[in-house]
Amino acid sequence: MSMKRIMKTKLLITGLIAQVATLLPGTSSGFSIDEAVALALRNNPGLQKQQMNQALSKEELSGIKSQNFGKIELVGSYGHYNLPRTLVPLTPASIFNDPAAVPTTDDLFTTGIMYEVPLFTGFAQKRSVEIAMLEEELTDVAIKLSREQLIYNVKTLYVNILSLTAQEQAQREYHMALQHLYDDIALEVKLGKKARVEQLKAAADQENARVRVRQINGNIRILKGSLGALLDIDTIGGLEDSFMEMPSSGGTEYSKDIEELDRYRSAELNVEKNTRLVEKSSAGYYPQVAFNGFYGQNFGPNDSSNLNEGDWNNEQIWQLLVNVKWTVFDFGSRKTSQQMAAIRKQQSQRDRLTTELELKRSLSEAVTKIELALDDYYSAEAELALTRETESIEQTRFEKGAADLNDLLYAKARNQLALSRSITARYNYQNGRFYLDYLLENGENN
Repeated sequence: MSMKRIMKTKLLITGLIAQVATLLPGTSSGFSIDEAVALALRNNPGLQKQQMNQALSKEELSGIKSQNFGKIELVGSYGHYNLPRTLVPLTPASIFNDPAAVPTTDDLFTTGIMYEVPLFTGFAQKRSVEIAMLEEELTDVAIKLSREQLIYNVKTLYVNILSLTAQEQAQREYHMALQHLYDDIALEVKLGKKARVEQLKAAADQENARVRVRQINGNIRILKGSLGALLDIDTIGGLEDSFMEMPSSGGTEYSKDIEELDRYRSAELNVEKNTRLVEKSSAGYYPQVAFNGFYGQNFGPNDSSNLNEGDWNNEQIWQLLVNVKWTVFDFGSRKTSQQMAAIRKQQSQRDRLTTELELKRSLSEAVTKIELALDDYYSAEAELALTRETESIEQTRFEKGAADLNDLLYAKARNQLALSRSITARYNYQNGRFYLDYLLENGENN
């Protein structure tokens, strides 16, 4: 073999070593996956909006609780009448003492302060407080789940970018190897040792590899744009390789029960909330009792029938009232409200069962995907070792004229596919672990 061919072969082997090196943990100085997660939790506008719901639910609970203390209002009114009105209700004693001096007016003004408070609402107010407390808890759970969703999205985008970056590097090395092969064949065609058709075959494979590099690079840019949107930053630079040990196949387990998960807890809280709504809908069957207190002044100018026409008079008035209202018949309105609340409760119970079944299915799917990714990884590693040796043999046979170009190109393509499968399986395993953590709500702990 000539010195030039020996050098070319060494370059091919060096390229393959560089490809395999992409499968090993990296030491680049880009920002890490943990830094990306922290940045997303701090900057993501969707999560910030979700956190505002927490403040809203707290304010709503505070407002409903304050209704137990009633309300104080400043009130005022003016009325013009066609017949005179007394400033205060008349009694026999006031008429007997001085009937002509009783203040009367056509223009009656009233100002004062009023206090109203519910004394008994058929437990509706109590249920409203309980519902608001459940809503607040639901909001807390929703924020926790939103954080877990954001963490999972960031981690999967991050790892998919790393996977495509490794694929791109391997594809570039493959393209370089095809370029060296094309140069060798072009030289031998020029010397009359090879047919031009072999040069055309090598050129076609080289062009296909070049376009594949560009396609992978385009996909990387798309994923980086998506990751940047989650982090609320314009440019994604270098990323550190997120290396995860590849364990042996089998034995993927999890220790949490479904009842411990916030997704299930959210469904349970909805059942509890709708139960309270059913109880609240029964409030209409009870009497409603309220207290009302008023203190103020009635005043106005004496009308023409009064001895002191035109003089302004005012009278102090106050009252304390307890009002009772009991709806006896409402043509089915209360019954309809109660039945609608009962149906919503039944729907929430079905949602809880659906959530439980979906979690069981998803957890089983996640474990299966992890195991399949591990099997695929170790299978791809074994295939990679075999195809690497096959390529080396076919390269030697081709250089000696014992094999045609198709055999060599096929061997190179098989080796490249095995390398691509190994890279994909490695990062699929990481995505599988992230998905399991997301389902178990362990994203912030791992």
